[in-house]
Amino acid sequence: MRFSTTLPFLCALSGASAQNVTGQLGDAKAITNNPRGAIYTATLEGGLTKTVKGKVVARSGPAGKGVVFNLTLSGLPTEGGPFSYHLHDQPVPADGSCAGTLAHLDPYQRGQTPACNAAAPATCEVGDLSGKHGKVEGPSATKNFIDQYAALTPGIGAFFGNRSIVIHYANSTRLACANFTSVGRPGKPKPKPTPVPLPIPGKGKGKGSEKGCDED
Repeated sequence: MRFSTTLPFLCALSGASAQNVTGQLGDAKAITNNPRGAIYTATLEGGLTKTVKGKVVARSGPAGKGVVFNLTLSGLPTEGGPFSYHLHDQPVPADGSCAGTLAHLDPYQRGQTPACNAAAPATCEVGDLSGKHGKVEGPSATKNFIDQYAALTPGIGAFFGNRSIVIHYANSTRLACANFTSVGRPGKPKPKPTPVPLPIPGKGKGKGSEKGCDED
């Protein structure tokens, strides 16, 4: 009897640990050097149902550590959820096809299977935001979280500022997608234009200030 109760426990433990999958290039590294004040946004509109609207704001975390995400969605279907959302490897092409974004952003080559274990986010794909921070339900949703592994530092694999975000049905069908674009660094004062000096009336051109043509 003791064996019969222990075995299911060991199987359950094994199943849980199997979710922690290290990528071929190791676990994801926490990003600590995101440019301070950097902000990128992605605007979702239409999608497969022509009703989806939303905005994703991504900004550098405190002291450049991680990325703060603010996700707002409306017009989601009332069926077909919960909906997942991921950073994808490629931007949305000119034809607007979400299929053109290819796979999830996965610089450590972890792969999508088995599913991400939110308790061990470093073992998940960098782009699997909903796997780490929770899926959403329709018709509207809001999510705010900090992801420690996504990057706003150009030139590294976890950088997503030139990539896209994709919203998926529960069956993985792509519902909507949008590209990220930089909106600058708020708080940094813009350089003021240098005023052009105006000529002072009469200065340098008054009577006796110029020589006549027949003078030395």
